[in-house]
Amino acid sequence: MTRTAPATASSATPLKDQEGAAPEASIRLTLLLLSALTIMAGATIAPALPAMQDHFASQPNVQLLVKLALTIVGLAIALSAPLSGVLADRYGRRPVLIGSLLLYALGGASGLMVSSLGMLLVGRVVLGLAVAGTMTASGALINDFFSGPARGQFLSQQAAFSSFGGAVLLPLGGVLACAVWHLFGGALLVAVGLQVAWGRAQATSQP
Repeated sequence: MTRTAPATASSATPLKDQEGAAPEASIRLTLLLLSALTIMAGATIAPALPAMQDHFASQPNVQLLVKLALTIVGLAIALSAPLSGVLADRYGRRPVLIGSLLLYALGGASGLMVSSLGMLLVGRVVLGLAVAGTMTASGALINDFFSGPARGQFLSQQAAFSSFGGAVLLPLGGVLACAVWHLFGGALLVAVGLQVAWGRAQATSQP
């Protein structure tokens, strides 16, 4: 009578942070900063909408198009987030995140570079695609780096950081709108800063 060897556990299951070690502070800070990008996409342009409407007053349907500049980002996020998740699973979190940050810099700076309302809307769509990528990749990274109670604790910190970011960025958007309305394109500086922060972060457990 022969005995069969017990089945071994599959090694295909993604590994969590071994021995419960917390990620580096630079990684945690980068993930927290990424949570502010979604808030920033709307908070920095909302106070500039009246000035935008005055600037493009000669264009037909300007009231509708200016309002669309705020809401079209959410539509782009909703439509592209599933694709971003597929890309993050197939090619890895980092490539999707870095590519999304580059798109964020381009879309966020569109207010500084374009002179027509139509092109500004195109830039906002690009910004929405970028936000979808950063949201998906950062969420996947949180799942990779944290597990159990530590994940819940970090998600609470992320929610608090997002609320704090909204409280800071909305007045900042108002200040920029009072100066020159298209200065909301200063999102470029934040996006570049996040790229530098992520490049310096030494992720050890992400494939």
